Amino acid sequence: MEIQKLNDEKLLSEIHSLVQKERKIGILILRFICEIEKRKSYADLGYASLFLYLTKELSFSESEAYTRIQAAKLLKEFPILEEKIVSGKLTTTNLTLIACTLKKNNIEDKQQKLTIISANENRSKVEVQKNLFTLFGNNSPQKETTKQVGINEVRISVTISDQLLQKMNRLKSLKNRSKILSNQELLEILVDDALEKETKKLEPKISLKPEKGSEQKKVQPTTRYISSKVKNAVWLRARGRCEFHGCKSTNYLQYDHQTPFSLGGENSITNLRLFCSAHNLREGIHKFGLEKMQRR
Repeated sequence: MEIQKLNDEKLLSEIHSLVQKERKIGILILRFICEIEKRKSYADLGYASLFLYLTKELSFSESEAYTRIQAAKLLKEFPILEEKIVSGKLTTTNLTLIACTLKKNNIEDKQQKLTIISANENRSKVEVQKNLFTLFGNNSPQKETTKQVGINEVRISVTISDQLLQKMNRLKSLKNRSKILSNQELLEILVDDALEKETKKLEPKISLKPEKGSEQKKVQPTTRYISSKVKNAVWLRARGRCEFHGCKSTNYLQYDHQTPFSLGGENSITNLRLFCSAHNLREGIHKFGLEKMQRR
């Protein structure tokens, strides 16, 4: 299309049509996000969460991924919002802003959600921000940004309260009395301390080698209970990471039966594997179907 050759009437008509298409595409993307989350389809590609899939596979920024996930959830809860977006009463930008605010303030009541949404129809982004600030004050979401500024350097921008800043400055003086620590130095110390503490919690207290002949015994288990010895052996083999190929997540780990327990699978070291919750659920969908897993 050669835009320069369009007359004014056609020019205005075409952009109106494009805007409508853009709104519908935005809604379609949110629908896809909902369905992908329901099926856990991203798990087949080695991702432990929808957030990781959107940022790593689809190259969304972290803030874009988070806001789209929250908007998709709100759209799924209230399908009527699609009509409002298509008509222009509500923009996808404002929808994501409202969705994130509702999430941050733990608003669960459906009628309250609809009231807040309706009050922000036909408004600009700035007007919506002001309305949300009036409703929730300092609890309205503050944008956090992450920007790559070097090969091995990232700049993080985050808004904190005066009280937190005072605590940080006090902690700096307690951590090192010989010099004033920078915010980066303080953050690194705190993260290192927290990682060491949490890692120790996760480390098995017992190092176990499977007993001789234990893996050859084919005994149908009567309970889903898995002994601490078997759990420790599986944990050590997996090194505390999800064993799904390519995942390596250390979050929300669960013990998964390769041959399902309901199909006679044993609570043995060879039949058990360490999976993150996403890959554990995805395996269940593969083996038993989406409908059955949703009923659980």
